[in-house]
Amino acid sequence: EVQIPFLQSVIPEFKIVPLVMGDQKYESCRALGVSLANLIKDTKTIIIASSDLSHFHDYNSAIKKDKKVLNAILEWDFFNLSRNLNSRIWEACGGGPIIATIIAAEKSGVNTVQLLKYANSGDVEIGDKDKVVGYSSFAFYKSEQTSKDFSDFKLANSEQQQLLEIAKESVQEIVLHNNLVELKPSEFESLNLDRGAFVTLKKNEQLRGCIGYTSAMQPLNLTVRNAAASAAVKDYRFSPVNKDEIEDLKYEISVLSPFRLTTNIEQIKIGTHGLFIKNGDAEGLLLPQVAVENHWDVSTFLQQTCRKAGLPFNSWQNKDTDIFRFSAFVFGEE
Repeated sequence: EVQIPFLQSVIPEFKIVPLVMGDQKYESCRALGVSLANLIKDTKTIIIASSDLSHFHDYNSAIKKDKKVLNAILEWDFFNLSRNLNSRIWEACGGGPIIATIIAAEKSGVNTVQLLKYANSGDVEIGDKDKVVGYSSFAFYKSEQTSKDFSDFKLANSEQQQLLEIAKESVQEIVLHNNLVELKPSEFESLNLDRGAFVTLKKNEQLRGCIGYTSAMQPLNLTVRNAAASAAVKDYRFSPVNKDEIEDLKYEISVLSPFRLTTNIEQIKIGTHGLFIKNGDAEGLLLPQVAVENHWDVSTFLQQTCRKAGLPFNSWQNKDTDIFRFSAFVFGEE
C-alpha cells in the first residue's frame, strides 16, 4: 500500500491487483515471474515490486550492504540475488517480489534496467545515522539497446596480478600455518565486488587441485583467497598440498561474470559462455573452457551440464529448467 499514494499522484485512474508473497524461495519467485510474463500481454499494465533494503545498520555499513543488492539488480543476476537473500548474506525484506519482477521482465523481452535513486533514512535532515533503513527505485523497460550478457567481462593486468598474488599467499599460509591470509579491501573496486571464482592448481602440467564458488557471495579478493586455500587442502580428489610442493605449483584463476537467463539457445556461444542449469534442487555448472577442451557443440554442452546436475540429458528442454549463461575470465601464470 506504500506505492498507492504515489500512483494516485501521477495516474488519475487505475486498477490494482495486490499480491503478497510469504514464501520467497527461488522456485516461488520463478513461478510468479513466469506467470506474470504469460498473463501480461498489453503495454498498459505495469508491475511494481515494493521492498526495503537493509535494516538498522549504521550509515556506512548500510551503503556497503545495499550496494551488493543494487549491483545484482543492475546486472540482472536474479538467481544469485535470490540465493544470497534467502541465505541472509544480503538484505531486502521484499526480495521475493524484486526477483519475480526481474524474471517477468526478462521473460517479457525487457532489456534495460535503470537505477533512479538510492538513499537511506540517514540521508534526511533529521535522520539517525546509527540505525538506518535502505531504499531505492529502479525502472525496467524495453529499449533499442542490446541486452548485456557480459561476454566482454575482463580484468586489467594489475587486477589479475593482485589476485594471483592473493592465491599464492593463501596457499602458502594454509599449507605452512593452517591459516587464512588476512586481507583488506582492495584499491581496485572490481576486486571488492561480489563475484564467483575458481582457482586451479597445477604441478608439472598436471591438475593438483581445483575449487570454486559459483555464487557471488563475497568480494572477489576473498573468493580467490578462500578458493585457493581450499584447492590446496580440501579437494577430495587429491592429498593436501605439502610444503615441498609449494614452489612447483602454477596458478590459474577463473572469475565468473554475473549469470544471465538464456531464453534462446542461440544466445549460447561456445568458447565464450559457461552454463549453469537449475531444475528444482538439481544444479549443475560447467565452465566455458570445458566445452572447448571437449570439442562440444551447444547441444552437447547443454546435455553435459544436465548430466553434471544429475538430470536426464534432455532436461534442458523442460519448461521448468532454467539455463543461465555466463562468461569466465581465465588467466594465470605464463
